[in-house]
Amino acid sequence: MKTLAAMVLLALCATLSGGAALAIDVDLNVEVGGPRPPRVVVPAAPVTERVWVPAAVVHRGERILVEPAHIEKRVEKVCVQPAQVVKREERTVVEPARIERVKETVQVQPARVGRQWVPPVTEDVMIGPVRVTRTLHEGYYQEVAIPAEYKTVYREVEVPAKYAVVARNIEVPARYETVCKEVEVPAKYRDVVRDEVVPAHWEERVIAPPPVIVAPRPRPLIDLDIDLHGKR
Repeated sequence: MKTLAAMVLLALCATLSGGAALAIDVDLNVEVGGPRPPRVVVPAAPVTERVWVPAAVVHRGERILVEPAHIEKRVEKVCVQPAQVVKREERTVVEPARIERVKETVQVQPARVGRQWVPPVTEDVMIGPVRVTRTLHEGYYQEVAIPAEYKTVYREVEVPAKYAVVARNIEVPARYETVCKEVEVPAKYRDVVRDEVVPAHWEERVIAPPPVIVAPRPRPLIDLDIDLHGKR
């Protein structure tokens, strides 16, 4: 406000220095001491009054406990291992073991060189009335080649089984186990709406009046009235 008053005075001086014939009337109020303080709000005391309330039907909802919370034992079937496909290599019998009868020629005695007795050569000669045996050659042993001796025999031979490795997919079914668990069952409630008749009665109600606003005291003002009449 002080700055505004100074600006007005400067404008006034500039006008007078121009030498014009003017009639100027300036009314300026300047507040001293800065801006006004805020207004004070004083709460009013509450007032109690009696009010007649007529009879009415009130709908009231209630929550009734039907079943309390408890712990139950439940038997459940739990999957321990899910179903899966497993690739396995198995040894399969292609030809089973058997016993065969085989005919064989077996050497009983190998070829060898043996000694054979050659008997003496004799001759019966009659000399007169007497019969006389005369030896022409003496007996002796000679070496003779004896061939090998063979014999046909039958024997049973065990033929082992023949196997082959085969890979195949085997479906393993899921495996389940029966487990007994304790499950906490929450309480069960039921909402019930009831109609209650509230009879007519007097009620005391506390009414809060509007707050009282206390205005601050006005600050002093500087009233500046300038009346200028100039002639050319």
